[in-house]
Amino acid sequence: MNPEIVKNRLGYFEVLPKPSELELQKYYHDKYYQDNKIYDSKYSDNEIRYFCNRNQQKHFVLNNYSGHYYNSGKLLDIGCGEGWTMSYFHNLGFDVTGLDYSTHGILNHNPSLVDKVICGNIYNNIKQLIDSNIKYDIIWLDNLLEHVIDPQSLLNNCKKLTKPTTTLVIEVPNDFSSSQNILFKEGKIPKEFWIALPDHLNYFSKESLDSIAYEAGWKNYFSIADFPIDFFLFNSDSNYIVNKSKGKNCHNARVEIDNLFHSISIENTIQLYKTLAIMGLGRQIISFFKT
Repeated sequence: MNPEIVKNRLGYFEVLPKPSELELQKYYHDKYYQDNKIYDSKYSDNEIRYFCNRNQQKHFVLNNYSGHYYNSGKLLDIGCGEGWTMSYFHNLGFDVTGLDYSTHGILNHNPSLVDKVICGNIYNNIKQLIDSNIKYDIIWLDNLLEHVIDPQSLLNNCKKLTKPTTTLVIEVPNDFSSSQNILFKEGKIPKEFWIALPDHLNYFSKESLDSIAYEAGWKNYFSIADFPIDFFLFNSDSNYIVNKSKGKNCHNARVEIDNLFHSISIENTIQLYKTLAIMGLGRQIISFFKT
């Protein structure tokens, strides 16, 4: 049966039918992380600074808009990937734990943290943490929710790992956005490039992310977007979907511009990205939740 993209009752789009948990685990363990198209073997200094800046911006939101100051504590990074978030908070003195299907990414880029990663089935490992009655100050889901079979169940289980002051940080691609829809409607892109099977099983906007989180007992207190790299697609000279050779230059420009914003003012950068999130723009949506 060919999969279809169907709008869920909570407003996000999902693939139906979805693969089994065993099929998904095998895909991520055997293929996804070993593909250099997913993880670069080496990053530039600008890119590493960008990763750090983005984490610092999110940390700024945590400390200035949550009603609580997060200067230490326990962080759980579910789907920790290459470990950049773990590295940022570990360097600040946090007790960090990562969950992932594979250690391939973190071994390449932050190997000193590999012993802090619990490798294997994420759902099973979360249940073990719940059974151990471990509570976290920050729970981090960075580009994970779009990949999982049952995002509702994952958010329900995250709630069982919380303290009264815990913040849940979720970052997802901003898909079926107004800019993407206009680009496709006007023929500036030949296909809905954001539909990425079998990697992405769920497709969110700010509103639908809030909706599914609220269903699981989480309330949004702040949202930001990131740099709207899709804007390059309005210019035929920088349209990286029509001409993939332009993609790296567009990515590098995004990195340099975001680093420039950050160097001028973290707070104003956040306010800019807050406005973009409200407008439904930006390639990613990052939302912050409490119970």
